[in-house]
Formats: sequence, structure tokens, C-alpha cells
Amino acid sequence: MIRTGTIILAAAMISFAPPAQAGACAEANITISAPPLSHADQRDFVEKFRASVAKVCTWWGGEFAGPYRIEIDESHSIAIAMIPSWRGNRGQVIFPMRTVRHSIPPITHEIVNVIAPNGNRFLAEGLAVYAHDALGSQAAFPNFCDDLHMRAAALAFDADMAALERIAAPAVLRLPDLRPWDAYLAAGSFVRFLIQEHGMAKFREPYEITPLVERGRFAGAPKRWQGVYGQSFDELVAA
Repeated sequence: MIRTGTIILAAAMISFAPPAQAGACAEANITISAPPLSHADQRDFVEKFRASVAKVCTWWGGEFAGPYRIEIDESHSIAIAMIPSWRGNRGQVIFPMRTVRHSIPPITHEIVNVIAPNGNRFLAEGLAVYAHDALGSQAAFPNFCDDLHMRAAALAFDADMAALERIAAPAVLRLPDLRPWDAYLAAGSFVRFLIQEHGMAKFREPYEITPLVERGRFAGAPKRWQGVYGQSFDELVAA
């Protein structure tokens, strides 16, 4: 069902007002610029985006209430939301047209990067990967609906998890000896383990120690793991 909303055409932008009954986090004004898409397809994409915002708001909470500025074009190769937030443009979300064309845009993933950004890139992307998987979103990078633990199991002896955990935003989550998607699989699997085994409330403790600060770079001190979980990071990884 398509919700009614205010449509404003200006400079190839379409703005969709939120439904009146939405909660604070989900009451976001959403603007889309997507020249490759028809107006009808833009509206459909915004409705999918809004539904995902509502899911993430219910699941995680948060105070960010928009606005969101969606950009879809042929010039980008990857979806981006955290880097704009780090630069002070929180709410800007960019999707490559190829992901939309093939019905694999990581919508929920990028919304999590907006609503719950973090200075620790490993945790931020891990939470986004896990949320996209757990909230029943469409297939998308990095696991495309495959089980996260199963996909990450092969990395047990290859991934330098401690090195990944030290990466601070806005640096890219990658290591020279890992394929790009493997770092995201490792992060998503680790966050899934923490939340499922120890609970969301406990996970929020280390997450809140490293908030994303505009133009800042801080991944957190290793000792925080021991303080929160009573185990070192390496011990948690080996658990």
C-alpha cells in the first residue's frame, strides 16, 4: 500500500512527507534524487526506505528524525551513509543504481549507519550487517541472505579480528589480506554473537563508548571489552 504524502518537484527532487501516525524516530522527511528512476519508481523506493526506517527505529530506537536525502545514480560503486555522517551530512544516503536495478540495495544497512553511527567502524558496520539480516530485509551485501555465522566461519583462521576492531571511522573496513566482503561478514557475525549471547543492553555499553564524532577518529580502547564483558576482545572472538 502506498501512503499518501506531499510531493514537491524541484530541481529533480521529490520530497515525501511522513505519515501522521509515525513515531518520532520514523517521522522523517525523505527527499530523493534519482534521475535514472521514474517518479513512480522513486515513490516505491521511498516507501521501502520509510518502512525500513520504521523497523530500525522500533528495533534500535534513537533520536535521529531526519531529514533523509536519498541519492541514486550511476556514478557510485558502493552504498554510502556513514561517511556523509562523519562529514556532518547525517541523513545523506547514496545508493549505486546497479544495486537498485538488481533489487539488492542495502537499505536497512545504510539506515542503521544513519540512526546508529559509531566511531568504531568494525562495530558500526557489524551492527548494520546484523540488523539488515535480522530485520528481514531483501538480499544485499555482504551475505545476500546467507547465514552470517556460516559465511564467516571460513574466516576463523584468516581474519585478524583485533586489527579490524581497531579501525576508526571514516577509514574503510578492510585489511590487505581479506576480500572486501569478508571484513563485513566477520563484523556482522561478531555483533550477532554479542547481541544473541549477551543481549542488546550489554552490547550498547561498548557501542556508546565510541560515538561517531564529526571529523573525529576514535575506535575505543581495548580494555573496554574487559570492563563490559569481563573478557578481552580476543577471548570474546574465541568464545
